[in-house]
Amino acid sequence: MSREIVMLGTGSAFPQSSYNSCFLIRSSSFTMLCDAGGGAGIFRQLRAVSAGPSEITHMTISHCHTDHIFGAVWLIRHLVNISSDSSQPKRLDVYANRQTAHALMEICRLTFLKSYYDRLNDVIDLHVIETPSSTKIGDTIVSFFDVGSENVDQLGFRMEFPEDKSVVWLGDEALTDRNCEEARDAGYLICGAFCRYADRDIFKPYEKHHQTVKDVAEIAQKMNVRNMVLYHSEDRTDNKEKLYRAEASEYFDGEVIIARDLQTIRL
Repeated sequence: MSREIVMLGTGSAFPQSSYNSCFLIRSSSFTMLCDAGGGAGIFRQLRAVSAGPSEITHMTISHCHTDHIFGAVWLIRHLVNISSDSSQPKRLDVYANRQTAHALMEICRLTFLKSYYDRLNDVIDLHVIETPSSTKIGDTIVSFFDVGSENVDQLGFRMEFPEDKSVVWLGDEALTDRNCEEARDAGYLICGAFCRYADRDIFKPYEKHHQTVKDVAEIAQKMNVRNMVLYHSEDRTDNKEKLYRAEASEYFDGEVIIARDLQTIRL
């Protein structure tokens, strides 16, 4: 069965040449959008990978920062808009922690026409996640957990596919001692790595509650992660992919994927 991760964006909150970090997980039984970036640019990114908004069946929003949630507002606004032309509007299952769910509804309330806001429940099923908890989506078990962020309440998950493949997502957080057990023996780990350790004095990741490539790679090695997908990073470094991979490979023996916008990763 074909499954894939499609990286729609890989940048941080203020990208220079990339879109904010978000991606699709595509399977035969569902398509999940994981975060949505900071605005209407989500539609451009979806078009670029030949994915229409109506293809998305599920969406998980990791936390309420603008570069992760505003694209979700635009997507929901679009679904409300097209619902008026259908007797059976498309429904979207949305997963978020309590803080993020409240923020999402408030932004919609404050920015939608009242007639659109009143139709919100026609197009979304909002699942407020208390962690830890699990649900089944198609043939896949999704286990939600709190990623242990020191900055904001943040939701992550571990997807277990029937063919013994797994994906662990930490939102824009790095792999740390607070969440590393969630990633033990993961097939694919998707997490933030803001910059190289060698460039920490330039980009100051720790001041932003982020970590470096070296930091993540060291813990991923201990947790026996097989494939490490790094994103939510600065995009000002020339030859970034080569330099990031070189630093990661000093500490991590598995496959290192320095994610690029619009990249597809086959599982």
